[in-house]
Amino acid sequence: MRRYPVWDIRHSQPYDSLLEALLASRGLSWADLAIDPENLHPPELLTDLERGVARLEAAIRKGERIAVFGDYDADGITSTALLLDFLEQAGADCSYLLPDRHRDGYGIRPAAVQQVAAQGAGVIATVDNGVSAFEALELARSLGIDVVVIDHHQPQEQLPPAHSLINPNRRDCAYPFKGLAGVGVTFKVVQALSQGFMEGDQRRRYLNGLLDLVALGTVADVMPVLGENRVLIHRGLKAMAQTTRPGLRQLKVAAGCGDRPLTTSVVGFQLAPRLNVAGRLASPELALRLLRAKSDSEAMVLAGELNSLNSRRQQLQRAAFREAEGLVSPEELDAERILVVLGETWELGVIGLIAGKLAERFARPAVVCTEAGEQGLYVGSARSIPGYDIGAAVSACATHLTTYGGHSGAAGFSLAPAAFESFRAALIDHAQAHLSAEDLQARLQVDLVIQPRDLGLQTLEALSRLEPFGNGNQAPVFALRDCRLKRCDRIGKEGAHLKLGLEVGGQSCTAVWWNQGEVAAQLGVGQPLAAAFELEEDTYAGRGGVQLVLKDLSPSPI
Repeated sequence: MRRYPVWDIRHSQPYDSLLEALLASRGLSWADLAIDPENLHPPELLTDLERGVARLEAAIRKGERIAVFGDYDADGITSTALLLDFLEQAGADCSYLLPDRHRDGYGIRPAAVQQVAAQGAGVIATVDNGVSAFEALELARSLGIDVVVIDHHQPQEQLPPAHSLINPNRRDCAYPFKGLAGVGVTFKVVQALSQGFMEGDQRRRYLNGLLDLVALGTVADVMPVLGENRVLIHRGLKAMAQTTRPGLRQLKVAAGCGDRPLTTSVVGFQLAPRLNVAGRLASPELALRLLRAKSDSEAMVLAGELNSLNSRRQQLQRAAFREAEGLVSPEELDAERILVVLGETWELGVIGLIAGKLAERFARPAVVCTEAGEQGLYVGSARSIPGYDIGAAVSACATHLTTYGGHSGAAGFSLAPAAFESFRAALIDHAQAHLSAEDLQARLQVDLVIQPRDLGLQTLEALSRLEPFGNGNQAPVFALRDCRLKRCDRIGKEGAHLKLGLEVGGQSCTAVWWNQGEVAAQLGVGQPLAAAFELEEDTYAGRGGVQLVLKDLSPSPI
C-alpha cells in the first residue's frame, strides 16, 4: 500500500500558527514570498543587454531583417511570440524559425543560419537557446550576420562568438536573480528596447499586456516561483485571466478551464502540456500560430488541433510506459542503480516523459532511448532523482555519444546504435559508483503534521497567502496521524480511483487517491492509517468543504 518507504517530515511537532510552521519547515520567510515590485530588477543589470538592445534598435530603424530563432517547448514558443509581438509593433522587418525536435534537435544549427541568411537576415535573435551554439554562431559571424543571444541556460566555460549574449547565468553577469525563464529574459530585453519606441502609459500598458506570455512560459519551464518570478507570475496570471489574445482564450476553453480561476497548477498541468505537445508530436509552429492568432475562429481551430494532439500524446505515453515498465526486471532492480531502456518504436516526443515516470515509479534515475527515424541514430532522454547529477553522468560517458547536454535533473543525447550497449554499461558503472542503496529509497517530502482542527476552508484561505505555488515553493504536503477508515469506494472508469471516508480527532473528512483504485483490496473499515496529502476545496455537489488529495497512505504509525 505504502508508495514511499520514507516520509521526510520537516515539522512534526505541535504548532501555534500553521503558516509560520510551514514557512519555518521550508526555511522561507514572508520576505522571500513577497510579491513586491521592488523585486523587479532593471534590465540594464544584464551583461550585454545595452549592446544587444542597441543592435536590435538599429536594425529596426534601418529596416534590416531580424530573424528570431526560438525553441520547440512552451518557454521557447512564448519567448518567440513575445519578441515577434514587439518587433511587429515597432515596425521591424522580421521573420522567425523554430527547430523541429525530430529533424533538428535542440538549439540553432548551421543549417538554420544558412536558411535565414538566404532570406536576407542581417541580425539573428535567439530566444531560450544559443548559449552553446558555437558552430552556428561561427558560421553567422563568417557570413556577416550579428547574433543577439537571449537565453537562460547554463553556459559552458567558453561563450560562443555572439554579437551580444544576454543571460543572467553568465559567470560575469551581476544580475541579482538567476531564475528567469527564457521568456523572462526576453521580456527584459523588450522592456529595455521598448524605451526607444514607446512612452509613458502606452509603454506601461503594452509591457503589462505581455505578462500573460511571461507567466505561461515561466511556469511551463518549471522555474523557481521565488524572487522576481513571483511578481511576473502573479501579475501574469491576472493578465492571462483577462487576456485579449484569442489563442490563450481558446486554449483555456480547449483545456476545460475557461471559467476556472487560473493558478500555476492549471497553467502547468493543463495549458502548458497543450503547447508542448506541438513540438513533441507535430510542429511547434502550431503552438506559435495559436499564440499569435488574430481571431477567435482561427484560434479555436488551432486549440482543437493541440487538444487532439495532447490526447494522442497521452495514449502514446501510456502505451510506451507500460512497455518500458515491462522491460524492467526484478533482477535489474536488485543489481543496477539506474534504468536504461530502449524501445525502437517509441515516439521521440514522449521519451522524456517516460523517463520521468520510470524515475518516479522505481525511485532511481531512468534513461529512455528510441530510434530517431531517418538519422539512423538512437536518441535518449534521462531524468534523475535528488542527489544524482544525471547531466554529469551522461557527460562522463560522452566517448560513446554523438551529441549530449543537460543538467543535474535531466539530460539528452544521441548515439550510434552500435554504441548503445557500451554506453549502457558505462552509465550503470557510473551510477553504481555514485549512488548508494539508501539513495534509491523513494522519499516523500512532507511539510508538517497538520492538526485536525485545521482541516477546513479557513486553512485554504490562509494558504492562499503563500501563492503562487511552484518550484521552490510547492503546494504544501501535510500528514495526519491516527486516522481511522470509515468508508472505502472505488470510483471512476473501471474503478481506477479511490475515495475514502476518514475519521480523525473526532471529525470526518473525505480523501481521494487518483489512479490507486487497486489499493482498495488492502484496506478494511476500522483500519488505523496515517495519510499524506495536499488539501483542496471539495466542490463536489456544492458542499463547500475540503478534501484530502492523497500522496500516500501508511498502515503503520509515522
